[in-house]
Amino acid sequence: MGTEDKIVFHGPRWLYGFWQSTRPRIPLLGFALVSALIELFYFDFMISRGMLDKKVQLQVGGWLIPFSISLALALGNAVLLVSLWQSLFERIAYVGLSSDRRVRRIMYLLRMIRTSALILAPFTILLFLPYILESTWWVGLANGVGNSVPSLKGSIDGFYSWSYGLSRTDAPTKFIASELIASFGTIVVAGLQLWRVQSARGLTKIVQRRRLR
Repeated sequence: MGTEDKIVFHGPRWLYGFWQSTRPRIPLLGFALVSALIELFYFDFMISRGMLDKKVQLQVGGWLIPFSISLALALGNAVLLVSLWQSLFERIAYVGLSSDRRVRRIMYLLRMIRTSALILAPFTILLFLPYILESTWWVGLANGVGNSVPSLKGSIDGFYSWSYGLSRTDAPTKFIASELIASFGTIVVAGLQLWRVQSARGLTKIVQRRRLR
């Protein structure tokens, strides 16, 4: 009979306890970091496009701390993304996993990646979509498609004629609108996924009850 290899920790007991308590939260911390980086990149992108970062002075004790309203909105959305990811992942992480430990680890990782993509993909696309549509290379691509397919040229010209007025909107309004639209769209996607998971569980329970009868 073979014996299983065990890892023996030789460090301080408090460090081992800290690692044991932190290890389950590593996926959550990683997702929070990615969400914050996306928001910081978008914030810096809008600053480069002429948005003024309005700051107010908050008095904390005897200190005056500059507080950026735009940055607070961006990081607030990052917190929203983390909350959506956590609520969704907790409901699908261990559902229907195999008894094999290796299979469970692989499925856990795949579900973690899938949940992250379900939250981050729609948010990032909706956040940057207005700027992609008005970019030079995209307009050139749309014109090329319109010239190649004459039946679409009228629709493409009509869309860009309608969106021209929106493109003249000032940068702070664009920033707020993009953040709100991206947040709302992500909430809808996460809600639909939660509804799908709950519906699947309900159907499974109904099938199990019928089998027991």
